[in-house]
Order: sequence, then C-alpha cells, then structure tokens
Amino acid sequence: MTRENAPSKYPEYRKQLGPGWWLSNQRYTLYMIRELTSFFISIYAIIYIYQLSLLASGDFSSYDLFVRNPATIGFSIIALFFTLYHAVTWFSLMGRIQVVKLGPKKTATPLQAIAINLLLLLIIAYAIVYLFILR
Repeated sequence: MTRENAPSKYPEYRKQLGPGWWLSNQRYTLYMIRELTSFFISIYAIIYIYQLSLLASGDFSSYDLFVRNPATIGFSIIALFFTLYHAVTWFSLMGRIQVVKLGPKKTATPLQAIAINLLLLLIIAYAIVYLFILR
C-alpha cells in the first residue's frame, strides 16, 4: 500500500457544502460574482462576432435591426457593467499580487496599481486616436 491509500489513524472530516455555500461569506460572494462576469463577457464576444459577420456580409439593414433590438441593448448594458466590475477587481488584485517598481519606489496599495493602469490605458488610447484620427 502506498502512503496515500493507507488507512489513516485519524478519520478525515469533509464538510458537505450545499450549492449556495459561497453566499455565507461576502468575500466568496464577490469572488463568485467576479467569476460569473466572464460568462457574460464570453457571450458578448460571441454576439460581437455575429455582428461582425452581419457587417461583413454587406447586409447593413439586418445589422441595424439586430443592434437596435432592445434585448441586444439591454444585454450590452449588463455586459458593460460586468466587464467594468471584472476590470476594477482585476486591477485591484494586480496591485496586491504584483508590486510595480517605479524607480526606487514601489506601489503599496491596489489604488496605485489602478491609477498606473488607468494612466497606461489613457496613453494607449490617445496613441490610437492620434494614429487613426488626428494624423
């Protein structure tokens, strides 16, 4: 017998968890909501690919009808909020997990990591606007 299969001197206790086990702790609940956001983001990506296929086929009227559909608008708004929640929580986690060095100083709080990422986002967005519109 291997060590893993050997009978233990002490019985192992495994607590049985119900389907809503994560609702009892706020941190678990926020984590599970964050994980749920990726489902909505993936569905939105599939819808976006479908919209691109409608545009590529040249039938602008069917694309316009699809985009103006209240269900599409409602789902897009819900997906936007889930995407923003996912991004904010991800950037705050990044500030805790990876310390960013700026010269001799280091980031100490998640808020600093969010600020640095927001600054980088604005710089990249300006560069894209400059290359494609202002140039």
